Amino acid sequence: MDMRQRKRRTAWSITYFLLGGACLLVTVVMATGLVTMWARAGVAHLEYLIPVLILGVPGVVLTFRAPVFGVSYGPAGMKYSGLLGARSYAWVDIREVRVAVLEGTVYSSDVPELVLASGGTDQLHMLAGHGSGRTNKRVKRLVAELEAARAAAS
Repeated sequence: MDMRQRKRRTAWSITYFLLGGACLLVTVVMATGLVTMWARAGVAHLEYLIPVLILGVPGVVLTFRAPVFGVSYGPAGMKYSGLLGARSYAWVDIREVRVAVLEGTVYSSDVPELVLASGGTDQLHMLAGHGSGRTNKRVKRLVAELEAARAAAS
């Protein structure tokens, strides 16, 4: 097995990035309008900042985190980068990589799940694949790659 460092990104990274950029654009337009309105009226109405915050915070998070969503793995272990942070594991800390199914009312999601040597699990939610009753092939291939890399490093 080829054991060089590999990276796998979620197919949705570009969508999350564009959505975050759109939120930031709307936020800038609204904030500019607020500043103009406050300059003319001479009074700042802070309650008008609520929509700016509601769109601005997710816009910033998605715009700057989306390009790094994914997993990278190599001989030493793996690193997962998700929405609000990143986690790293050495292969000796991972007992198994498997597909977990998160059941929903309309559709289910297949999520790569790490079974840790400590007995816990860690689901890699940003790499999930959604479907309506069938196993997501992309997630299944990713789990097979991760499990093969883990087995080769053992």
